[in-house]
Amino acid sequence: MKQFLKWFGIFFLVFLVIIAAAAFLGLKKTENLTIQSVDLRQVPDGEYSGSYQGFRFTNIVEVMVKDHAIVEINILKTQRAELSETLKQEVIADQSPVIDMVSGATLDQNAFLKAVENALTQAIDIAAQD
Repeated sequence: MKQFLKWFGIFFLVFLVIIAAAAFLGLKKTENLTIQSVDLRQVPDGEYSGSYQGFRFTNIVEVMVKDHAIVEINILKTQRAELSETLKQEVIADQSPVIDMVSGATLDQNAFLKAVENALTQAIDIAAQD
């Protein structure tokens, strides 16, 4: 029984170390994201889905484009709804996922904006294939 408890404890400790390492890497990945500007002249009218996932930061959005302008963003999944609503309004107002930073929300903001960027770049990729 002592041998079992010893091995169980070692297994549990290794498990915790792996989880902590994954969490740290996910945080760093999200913290270091670069949000790129997207040329909306290349984005045809339509509705495009985009997502970003890094550790606990999962965002899924649908971006609607009409006449090469972002007209709406539907937030399908986010961790911070109030922040995402604010970011959504700023992206629509600026017509770009590159906006001024919201103080104290770098990771959540990066995750949301990367999802928007991914939706728009996916639209350009789809248009280029046609």
